[in-house]
Amino acid sequence: MRMIGKSDGPTAVTVIKKNTKLTLRQKLEKCKYIIKRAYVEHTIKAESHTLDEVIEYIVNGHGFVELDNDEVRFERDELRASFIMQYAPELLGEYSTMPRLKSESKEDIEEHIKQFQARQQRAMEIPIEKFDIDFHKFQISFGDINDNMYIIVEKRFAYIGGGVSGDKKQMRRFHRIFKDVHRYYGVTAEDIKNKTKRYEQVIRALTR
Repeated sequence: MRMIGKSDGPTAVTVIKKNTKLTLRQKLEKCKYIIKRAYVEHTIKAESHTLDEVIEYIVNGHGFVELDNDEVRFERDELRASFIMQYAPELLGEYSTMPRLKSESKEDIEEHIKQFQARQQRAMEIPIEKFDIDFHKFQISFGDINDNMYIIVEKRFAYIGGGVSGDKKQMRRFHRIFKDVHRYYGVTAEDIKNKTKRYEQVIRALTR
């Protein structure tokens, strides 16, 4: 698998090579994930909170501070573009669909990247009046000026994301917080029964 673009965001382009054999380590990691996921699915209960409650929990429970609109404008626009491509591709006209990768040659991969970037740019040009999101970013800073952890909550499409920049101690801390936020967000009995998008999001976060 080769990641093109942002590796930690919804705008990443992924190229998957067919018939790629897994290494022993990859097989063990996959097995570990399957076992851990099965445990999480077996133990999860129908306990849930709204995204407004989650936001309050992020701020009051973990000490994050919400950033103002000017500080998050680029990230907001980028996430909005990715949601347009995912949920409203008809707004993109000639860019409504993404052409398939012709081959794994360097030239075709570079062309595929250009096509994706053009599609993303078109999405970012769509007026807010036609498609908007409810974006909130919360952050804790520590250590060096560029070291921080953040959590993003998008309320319209129920998206929770995040990341961290720092040493391994802070990374472990962030992963604990991120899991705790998803555990608090939780799922309903209907989510468990129907294996909804919310269910999958929470299960993935708790299995990390």
